[in-house]
Amino acid sequence: MSEVFTQRLRSMQGTAKEGLGEALKTASEPAAVRSAFDLPEAQRAAIQNSLNETFSGDVHIRFETAPDLVSGIELTTNGQKIAWSIADYLAALETSVGELLKENDKPEAKAEPKAEPKIAPKTAAKAPSKPEEPTAGSAHR
Repeated sequence: MSEVFTQRLRSMQGTAKEGLGEALKTASEPAAVRSAFDLPEAQRAAIQNSLNETFSGDVHIRFETAPDLVSGIELTTNGQKIAWSIADYLAALETSVGELLKENDKPEAKAEPKAEPKIAPKTAAKAPSKPEEPTAGSAHR
């Protein structure tokens, strides 16, 4: 859990990294690293090193245990938060699978066959027709 968290810290970029970096610099108290279980010293050191390297400085943090995180870990400071937990991972996975299923359920766009232009048949020269035979009720001339 802490290894994934430190990887996420190190891979931060753009406005998320800038926002968290600014919050860490301007915070009046140490940042809180909360985890579902008490972290061993080696994991605490890895998180501390990751923060120091990512934000190019000595980041002050305190570690707390929060059982409600259910196999998770989060860093909060000055209104900013970065977190990772099994619940977050499963929620993101569920969203991804749902989007994938929606894509598969969409009807494929089928190309409509183009209607061929209708060409009026050329009229061939007609052979002279036989005189019509009289039908019942018709008058002879």
